[in-house]
Amino acid sequence: MCILRLYCIHLSALLAVVTGFTSNLHRPRLTLNTFRGKNLQPLALSAKLEASPTIGINGALESEQNRNQSTKKKVAVLLCPAQFCVPVDYAELLDTIQSELTNVDVVATKVAPLPRTEWIKVAKQLPTKNFIDANLSVKVTLDWYFDAIESALTELFAEGGDDTEICIIGHSIGGWVARAYLGGLSGSSTSVYRLGREQIKSLVTIGTPHISPESALVDQTRGLLREIATSDECSSQALSERGVTITCVGSSSLAGKLITTDVEELIAATSYLPLVGKLGDDVKGDGIVPTELAFMESPARRVEIEKCSLSGCAVRHAHVLPTPWNLVDGNAASIKLPEDILWYGSPGVLSQWLKYIK
Repeated sequence: MCILRLYCIHLSALLAVVTGFTSNLHRPRLTLNTFRGKNLQPLALSAKLEASPTIGINGALESEQNRNQSTKKKVAVLLCPAQFCVPVDYAELLDTIQSELTNVDVVATKVAPLPRTEWIKVAKQLPTKNFIDANLSVKVTLDWYFDAIESALTELFAEGGDDTEICIIGHSIGGWVARAYLGGLSGSSTSVYRLGREQIKSLVTIGTPHISPESALVDQTRGLLREIATSDECSSQALSERGVTITCVGSSSLAGKLITTDVEELIAATSYLPLVGKLGDDVKGDGIVPTELAFMESPARRVEIEKCSLSGCAVRHAHVLPTPWNLVDGNAASIKLPEDILWYGSPGVLSQWLKYIK
């Protein structure tokens, strides 16, 4: 989600929710009195004889499970949040990942600790010539986000050990900020950065715009995304050669239309048009990010999601409505959208990219 259009999108999304654009889609208790006066020895002996093989089998199964668990690769997950989203917004997603992922042993999960108040720091760039010229510096503008990434990495290594491999999941803007960090644009030289370069093995972006096309009506990131996209060190090839596996996940569920009675299509149009400079049947996305911008070049893996595999419903950009106006409690949860609004972390959607966390 981009900086200049944030408030318009949030207000439009809130209107969409208010106007209802979503589719309507025992056993009996045994006590000592039960057996009073009865001879329990045969029963106890029988129970012992019948239980012994079972105990042995269960013990063997537990040992086998423990051996399998010990041979799994240890992975910790770091989530880089979308603009104005806060850690609590992703608690359910990370819990689900930790419980359902079977190919690796997820030893820890963290969200980069960013209260929404941190985003105010972008405002200091607004009156500058670099902002006007769409030539903002990633290192200067996003240093506070990079600091949050390193804070989370420090906690993950402390919890899982220095040999723990890291998978970064980036949602929306968090995906290209993570990409910039991996490519060295943060300018960091800390020990945790150096360890991260060795141990970060995968990057999964969900709903992230990776391209700043010439056809865009306006550069909404004011040069930030362009710097990342044109940096050789941030390219899919360079990161892959360093041992980082990249997976880009994007939705092609929603079209955008300016002439429509569907509020959701209108919201999508007001996002797609500035980003790619056109609308039409071939321009689809997740309601915020057009599909054609959601993927890096090969060898990055492309996962295009057309619909939820369980319900067949559309897959949208987010599951919450951020509240940038709530500056009193910067860590308070965003407004949760109705459950029938599916996003990248919903059942039937998460399963389409979960296996790439490794």
